[in-house]
Amino acid sequence: MNYSSASLHVGLLTPAYAGVTRPGSGIGVHFHHLARGLIEAGHTVTVVVATEQAKVLPGHIPGHVQVVTPSVPSIAWAAGRLHWQLHQWLCERTVLLAGSRAAARVQDVDIWETTSTGAPALNFLKRAGRSPVVTRVSTTASQLRNTNQGPKTWIGRVHEQWERRAVQASDSIITHSEGHRTVIAREFGLNPADIPVIPHGIPIPAEPTRTASETVTLLYVGRLETRKGVDLLLAALPSVLATRPRVRAVLVGSDANASWETRWRAEAPPAVRDQVVFSGVVDDDALAAHYRNADVLVAPSRYESFGLMFAEGMSWGLPVVALRAPGAIDLIQDGLTGMLTPPEDVPALASAIGRIADDAALRSRLGQASREHARRCYSVEALVEASTNFYRNVLRRSALA
Repeated sequence: MNYSSASLHVGLLTPAYAGVTRPGSGIGVHFHHLARGLIEAGHTVTVVVATEQAKVLPGHIPGHVQVVTPSVPSIAWAAGRLHWQLHQWLCERTVLLAGSRAAARVQDVDIWETTSTGAPALNFLKRAGRSPVVTRVSTTASQLRNTNQGPKTWIGRVHEQWERRAVQASDSIITHSEGHRTVIAREFGLNPADIPVIPHGIPIPAEPTRTASETVTLLYVGRLETRKGVDLLLAALPSVLATRPRVRAVLVGSDANASWETRWRAEAPPAVRDQVVFSGVVDDDALAAHYRNADVLVAPSRYESFGLMFAEGMSWGLPVVALRAPGAIDLIQDGLTGMLTPPEDVPALASAIGRIADDAALRSRLGQASREHARRCYSVEALVEASTNFYRNVLRRSALA
């Protein structure tokens, strides 16, 4: 078969998919945009979403999406009374096996793309006669644990082993940024030259129109967790807000047990407490409204394999304040599309936020450059073109093997 121009049937195997599973999953957003982009480019796409719980009913899911939500075996509930990690392992193992079976039933797939997150293709990779599988490696299980300062539990070690085995068994792997390529090459003992970089793609919105306002809105998007640097942001905000009554901060994303909001309410100076709004998880339309109404994206993540919120904020014409850390250094050009500050330096973060909040001309200049950079580098069209070229190369190698 001549793969240089023929349309492809691409299978996508994932534990998350935007509009089907819980919001806030970067890999779920990736597969949603990739599937729609591939279809618009004339390819056939089958998405298999293996998850413990779907967000919407199957009748509301597009025809190319198959959702697998297997029943948890009764033994898992019994095991849960003895050990929560054993219960979690049994539940996750059930989902992995069901996803593998569902993928194997899909006919005439030329190539599969999957993710290292949750290792959904682990069992599918063991099947004889399967189509080639490409695994996109996101922030790894060990990185999530380390940057969130979590303990090394038994189930955590299982996740790391599943991920390593899936990466090693894949026909090829890809990732989203140069910095992350270096990190995963070291972690998995791979040659960086063997790991192509294909950035995520996002729909570029129409030129945003912002209503003139004396209020300057700082926007944070993402899970409220240590890896995302929410602790650094909340530590920096009091000094920023104390002398700027017209500046407010909006934090969008899941906050487990409202722990960060509770901490802010308990510890923030009363004079600035109400200048920070915790919006929780929002739908796509509400998220777009937040980006449209914001003036600055503040995203002080300690580590991102890509940083989807960086690209999204830039596509809306927002300057970005972030840490000089993996992810941000790949997407943000310091002084051109945003401002980068030293990691763990709260005073420097506060100073950068204050400077950009005070200078409308600076915000405009950086924001315009941000939008143009996102349009050139992070569109869905760019993702689809790079992905299909890569798929064809993998298929040609497979045919010659």
